[in-house]
Amino acid sequence: MIDKLIEGKLLTVLVGSVFRLVEILVRTVHVTVRGIRLLVQEVVTSRIDTWLSSFGKRMVANRTRVEQSSIVLIERDGEYTGDPKYIAEEILRRGAPLTITWVLRDRSIGPFPSEFHFVKYGTAEYFRSVAGAKVVVQNAHCLQESGVVKGSSQQWVQTWHDPLGLKRLDSAGRDRRSYLRLRELDNTQTDVLLTNSTFEDDVFTETYWPDVPKSRIGHPRNDVLSDTSQETATRMRKKALDRLDIADTGQRFLLYGPTRGGDPRATPLSGIDVNAVRAALSERFGGTWEILIRTHNSDKAQSDVLLAGLPAYCHNASFHPDVQELLVLADAGMTDGAGWICDYLLTAKPAFLFSTHERGTSRDLEKLPLPLATSNHALLRNIEQFDHEVHGREIGQFLEVSGSVDDGHAASRVVDRLEELMSR
Repeated sequence: MIDKLIEGKLLTVLVGSVFRLVEILVRTVHVTVRGIRLLVQEVVTSRIDTWLSSFGKRMVANRTRVEQSSIVLIERDGEYTGDPKYIAEEILRRGAPLTITWVLRDRSIGPFPSEFHFVKYGTAEYFRSVAGAKVVVQNAHCLQESGVVKGSSQQWVQTWHDPLGLKRLDSAGRDRRSYLRLRELDNTQTDVLLTNSTFEDDVFTETYWPDVPKSRIGHPRNDVLSDTSQETATRMRKKALDRLDIADTGQRFLLYGPTRGGDPRATPLSGIDVNAVRAALSERFGGTWEILIRTHNSDKAQSDVLLAGLPAYCHNASFHPDVQELLVLADAGMTDGAGWICDYLLTAKPAFLFSTHERGTSRDLEKLPLPLATSNHALLRNIEQFDHEVHGREIGQFLEVSGSVDDGHAASRVVDRLEELMSR
């Protein structure tokens, strides 16, 4: 202190020390108050808000008038895809006097038909729109996850998104209480479950919807796969390539779409010799081949990173919203067990399975009418030995045993069914 006194800094140092103590005290109080606020919000107010929200949702459901001509379509990612898309297109094609409301998500990119009304998932307007709809169609557990209260005169229709029950339903068999509750709600709240086969009937009855009436009238999304006209193929090819920003040079395409990987360190093409596969495809089927890679939805956000460094003939198709358009575009398909391959069977185009590890499936991969390889050598051999006639025959037998009813006219049957529900 004597030194500071002599240097003429004593009072400055003392005052500075006092203010530093005050700053420490203020910071301590700030951190304490912030911690208390977060604790109160998480433990107390959030629970009260949840209860109040449930009350509000019930009030909206009870007070909103149901419009007989109103239908709400909910696609799990908010994209213009899946059965909801093709149901909507059939309604628009007919010019039916219905009000269509489409539910958007933050990641929805469209484009959407101008005839739609739009609401954002989870907003107050979303709950009002759902409450006022005579029919609500979803392809996941969206209604249950958002806590919508169902009106007594409403009809809720479930289409689900996994074809022919290839994969075990997400979390089927889990004992997680919240998910079990969603499953129970979906089972009790759904009025009609759309299926495309006796196999789907069995899978759905054994898992999520044991008590829900099944309408085995097909999946509208698959109608386009049964359309063999050159006009449709040309139109869909141009649409997909324009959106993917790929120049059309008359090349052929292999669609590779894996399911969710078991190893988080692996990339979608781990273990696959893409150069050898491309050469084998050209040798067996002719033409110049390029590869469209559609990662699993859980990997989509980081797909550009996962696929970095691949040859220029490999294209990231993960952000293309409608996989059915890619199925039409593709000249061949390959997966390790993703559900889209069962839809692809309807095209009878070449398809291959490549899997080096077990997947959770409702069907063993070996039971699918497709050549299964567990090594590059076996995959190349399967491509080289592919027989169109045998492939077509085995697919036909498989679909017959599965009781498939997809025939290119599902959308018409489904909209007929929806119009029937709306007249009740």
